[in-house]
Amino acid sequence: MISLCVSDLTHEYDERLVFRSVSLEFEGSCLSITGHNGSGKSTLMRILAGLLTPTQGRAEFSCDGMRVARDSLRNMVGLAAPDVGLYGELSARENLAFLSSVRFGRIDSKRIERTLESVGLAERSDDPVNELSSGLRQRACFAAAILHEPPILLLDEPSSNLDDRGVAMLKELIALQKERGMVIIATNDASEAALAQETLRLGVAH
Repeated sequence: MISLCVSDLTHEYDERLVFRSVSLEFEGSCLSITGHNGSGKSTLMRILAGLLTPTQGRAEFSCDGMRVARDSLRNMVGLAAPDVGLYGELSARENLAFLSSVRFGRIDSKRIERTLESVGLAERSDDPVNELSSGLRQRACFAAAILHEPPILLLDEPSSNLDDRGVAMLKELIALQKERGMVIIATNDASEAALAQETLRLGVAH
């Protein structure tokens, strides 16, 4: 069982307050984070992923009662976000091959093929990422985030560039992740937020 504890979390950029004293205790399979543009959803996701250190407070995951150390987050968390890009000159398959070699010390071709299939990208997997449509690039980002089958998946505005088929694929991905562990969705889409057991609303008093 995975749980998340956010305690008195505050973050500033160049003395601009993003959010203040955010606290939450969550134990479940799906959490949504909502809030107006600029409320700090993406910033919070980067903090949860271990990519950003908060100005104050802490955000910690625990697995079966054991706290996940910050240097272990890389293996525990997958993040799909607009500002976490792939190498545009490489294909989706080549991007995953690179990630596989970094994560596993080898190119796991079977895992790569399985991942590409799961996001519906197998037929376009050899095209350079920068030649793909925005929706297919989004699928490639999902593939990179789930390649290592992380117990914690962070999705930042995941359906923003998807068509109806892409949204259906996304819901399947979220359902699978709920079975595997925890998924956290930063979104202002009511249908996505409705998939969660609990919602954290930024931009309101905590």
